[in-house]
Formats: sequence, structure tokens, C-alpha cells
Amino acid sequence: MAQAEKLTPERVFADPDLSGPIARGVKVSPDGSAVTYLRAKADDQRMTDLWIADVKGGAPHLLIDARALAPRDKVLSEAEKSRRERQGVQTRGVVDYAWDDQGRFILVPVEGDLFLYTVKGGRIAQLTQTPGDEIDAKVSPKGSFVSFVRDDNLFVMPAGGGADRALTTGGEELKSWATAEFIAQEEMSRSTGYWWSPDETRIALTFVDQTGVDVVERLDVNAVGATIVRQRYPRVGRPNAKVDLYVADVATGARTKVDLGEEVDIYLARVTWAKDGKTLYVQRQSRDQRRLDILAVDPATGAAKVILTETSPHWVDITDDFKPLKDGSFLWSSERSGNRHLYLHKADGALVRQVTQGEWPVDVLEGVDEARGVAIFGASKDSPVERRIYEVSYKAPAEPKALTSGGGWWRADVAQSGKAFAATYQDPRTPPQTGFHKADGTRVRWIEENRLVAGHPYHPFAERLREASFGTIKAADGQDLWWSMRTPPGFDPAKRHPVIVQVYGGPAGALVSKTWRSPEDQLLLEAG
Repeated sequence: MAQAEKLTPERVFADPDLSGPIARGVKVSPDGSAVTYLRAKADDQRMTDLWIADVKGGAPHLLIDARALAPRDKVLSEAEKSRRERQGVQTRGVVDYAWDDQGRFILVPVEGDLFLYTVKGGRIAQLTQTPGDEIDAKVSPKGSFVSFVRDDNLFVMPAGGGADRALTTGGEELKSWATAEFIAQEEMSRSTGYWWSPDETRIALTFVDQTGVDVVERLDVNAVGATIVRQRYPRVGRPNAKVDLYVADVATGARTKVDLGEEVDIYLARVTWAKDGKTLYVQRQSRDQRRLDILAVDPATGAAKVILTETSPHWVDITDDFKPLKDGSFLWSSERSGNRHLYLHKADGALVRQVTQGEWPVDVLEGVDEARGVAIFGASKDSPVERRIYEVSYKAPAEPKALTSGGGWWRADVAQSGKAFAATYQDPRTPPQTGFHKADGTRVRWIEENRLVAGHPYHPFAERLREASFGTIKAADGQDLWWSMRTPPGFDPAKRHPVIVQVYGGPAGALVSKTWRSPEDQLLLEAG
């Protein structure tokens, strides 16, 4: 350890990233033949490019060079700046992208303009070049159209190129079409305000009226000082934004209003189309968030009926676990048992069966293999400080089968078919590593191995890397509360040391996990 280099603040914030070439925004192509991901530039960890790896082998290669496409000195709109901040985006260049459901195109927003990559032939075309920003861009399910929001209105254009067409008009900052309001973005992880039907004939979209929301002053602090920003902010007990939902005909623009019920002070939590496009499912939550209704909507008339309700005397959490199946049934997660578990329901909401059970919670329903009748999910089943990927039959439920190893933290992106997945693993001594796996969990190939060996940016400092120890203390009600502790290099337990305690008291934000820690933490340890 005495021979190892000591981290300095200058090196922690310099390039390349000390954590190595991490694959971010990992997605499996719809046909399962390739994995795409974002990777920071070696000379600028704040700029990310789009990379692709063929699952059959060969070195991953650069697909879209952000520096070649990003306009110089482009200033993003306040709406896009806010959207990125709420999504936790801290880079520039290619920060997001989307496949169409057919796997023919990749839509790439770059600093406010849109580019379309055609897989066959490997061509990239710029679709927009306007003073404003095209935000929340999507490729329609069959790949015929590209859609986006500009100046608070929804636009569509042919994917093959051509003029864009406004599907809505009259939108403005306080009365906007197809956008997610502050609460939806910040607190409910809903960053979009529109949803394509599977056959591309309709789009469900929101209309958000913020005129009744209070204006609150806040400080915006940055490296050069602070400025006062006046923001529409829905304070406790004061008016929220009013959100309506419509179904628009893509060909004509004609709109049908969805009946969300008599109570207008509600949250529009999630919107999902049935696989056949004949039903629109809407999750409606009461303002006190103790009731969540799933509505089945007739998109032709806007008529709605409640098919499932979740209630709690305290809080009903929102998830992305609603998964419609081809036969009309759907998978759903609920905390009604005291832990979040998966359930199978008929199209009318009637319960078919509970799929998972036990004194542990499902974290996320990652994907579905309908051919095998299997749900793929992530969970901290054996320990709350570790996370693995599992599968379970929803037709004949049994003990879930682990698809990944224990000892650390796994995240996955499951192919559309459910027959393969890309997974990223990390633990306290292993920076994030991404591989492509068969349905049974067998790794087919590395996407970004990111091994902490000679040549890795962190290797010169690795011998001084301090791993955490883990343990529990008992809460007043008998629950185990988990802690982790890291000590300085050369730690002497006989001496007293200053301590920094890091706590996050909010929901769904546990800090204690067997993950790779930020190199910034090591600076505090090096300081004793």
C-alpha cells in the first residue's frame, strides 16, 4: 500500500474517468442481435457517445460521435435543462437515444436537434435543425414516424425525412401539450407526456395547465454565483397543475378527451397501451397518494372504468411494473401483502394468481418472455445490500430462479422477446462491468469488461482502495437497519478519528449497498 499512489482532488476530477469505461444507458436491440450504450470520451468524461456491440462477438465500436454532431455554443432551452436535471443527466452530447420496435432505426437527440441512424446501411441523417429544442423525441412503434415536443406542442414527421407537422397548436409555457409537469418528472419519474398506440394511428397525450400553481423564488447556485429563479412550484396544500388526457388521431389531429373522473385534483401517474391497441390503461392517483386506480379506457370514446384499485393508510408507491400481455391479461406489482410482489390479472382486473411471495420485495419487473410464460425481475431477495436478476413462471409460479450471481449489485435491460438480457454488475472492488447474457443467465460476451487491472485509470490507486464493512442495528420496532463503514488507509482502531456520516432520509434512496463507490469518497478517507 505504501507504493500505491495517493488520490488527489485534481486527479479525481480530471480525465479519463477513474471508474473506467462504464456502459451507461444500456439497451438490447429489439431483435436481440446487438447492445447499444453510452460511453464517455476518454478526454472528456462530461461528453458521451453512442456505442454498439454485436452479440456474436467482435470489438464494440463507436456508432455516433457526439463531438462531430454537437453544435458549438448551443444553449439549451430552460425546459430541456430542467428535464435533464430531473432525469439526473450530467453529461452532454448523446445523452439519450431510442430504438423503434422493429429494430430498424435509432433516434438520437444531440443538443436540441434530432438525428436518425438507419441500421441497414449504417446511415445517419439530421432530421431537425431549428433554433428551438426538440425534446422527448420518439420513433413510432413501427418506425414510420418521429415525434417530439417543440415550444410546448407535439409534432410528428416521416421517419424517412420530410416536413414536420404540428399535431397540436396553441401550447405555451403555462398551458402545454404532451409534456410532463414538475411533479410528474421530479417525484413520479414520468418524464413524458405522450404515448404512441401500437398501430401508430393514435397518440395519447396530456394537456397541462399550470396557471393556478404558485410562483416560488429559489436560488440557482453554480460555480460563478447564484441567481434567483421564479418557478411554478406546487406547495403542500396549494393548487397543483391540472392535467387532462386526450387521444389524438395521427392522420387528422382530431382529439377525444379521456374521462379521468369527477375529481380533478389528482395525479396522472402512468399511461400504457394494450398490446392490440384497443384499450388504453391509465393509472390515476389521489392527491394524498393513498389510492391508486387503474382505468381501462376506450380510446375511441374516452369512456373509462376502474378495473383495479390499490389503497394504503399511508402511501401507495408508483412503479413501471404494469405489463400488458398478448392475451389481454397483465402483470402488476402490489405491496398489499406487506412486500412488493408480482400478480397476474385478467383484462377486467380480476386476480388470476399471485406470482411471487415471501418476506422480501420485488424491486423492478425487468421484462417478460411470453413464449415461456416467464417474468424477469430484479430484487434484493437474499440481502437488502445486494441485488440479483431472477426469473419466475407466471403460469405455474414456483421459487424464483436466480439468473445472476450474488455478492454485489446487478442491473439488466431485457430484450423485447425476453430471451436475452444485457446486465451490469458492480461491487465494492469491481467498477461497473456490462455483459450480454442468454435467458438462463449464461454470459455470451462482454460489452464493457472494465477490469481493474494494469491500464485501468484506477489501477495506480487500487491498493489504497478501502472497502466497506457492513452490519445492522436494531430499530425500535425490531427491524434491521443496515449500515456500511469505510476507514482510512492505515486505519488504527486504537485511535479516535473524525467521522463523516452520510444519510439520505427520503424514500427509495438507500445508500447502503455492495456497489462501487465514487472515487470522491476516497479523498475523504485519504484525509484521515
